[in-house]
Amino acid sequence: MTDCFEQDLKVARDFHGGICTGIVFGVRIARAGLNYLGIKDPLKNKDFIVFVEADRCIADAVYAVTRCSLGRRRLKWVDYGKMAASFVDIESNKGVRIVVNTKRRAPEGADMVAFWGSIPDEELLKIEPIVVKLKKEDLPGKPLRRVMCEECGEFVMDGRDVLVDGRILCKACANGAYYERI
Repeated sequence: MTDCFEQDLKVARDFHGGICTGIVFGVRIARAGLNYLGIKDPLKNKDFIVFVEADRCIADAVYAVTRCSLGRRRLKWVDYGKMAASFVDIESNKGVRIVVNTKRRAPEGADMVAFWGSIPDEELLKIEPIVVKLKKEDLPGKPLRRVMCEECGEFVMDGRDVLVDGRILCKACANGAYYERI
């Protein structure tokens, strides 16, 4: 893959199913993050992790450009609801957080790609160096630890368990689940 906005945008559009502002922003963020880490071809470099901060179109664009996925443990989702992503080199721990930082709005009926694509990164994005303290349990690879929740009997991997009153519990049993059993 080359450092080409149009090619990245096509890959993201094909994966997502269309073009919208979030796809354009996600492609711009992904390419800026890869450039910061010096990654020319993300398909050949598997030594970085990406954190996306919204479960929206940006996540699809970042995946499409970087090919970092949740299943491979190289894409992490942090529910901040922001058009932002952080890119971290696993070996050096060099990182960068990139967030859309513009007050501009596209005019009614504007071509999103042409409008947002014409704005330089310096005007569209805030790019700041960061450090992320990666834990061994968060890195790609096989699970390092697997325990059984003493309440529901389900297995919990990689330190996602919680110790409550001396009992090992999953987060759902310890803190309440997003679902309700019927």
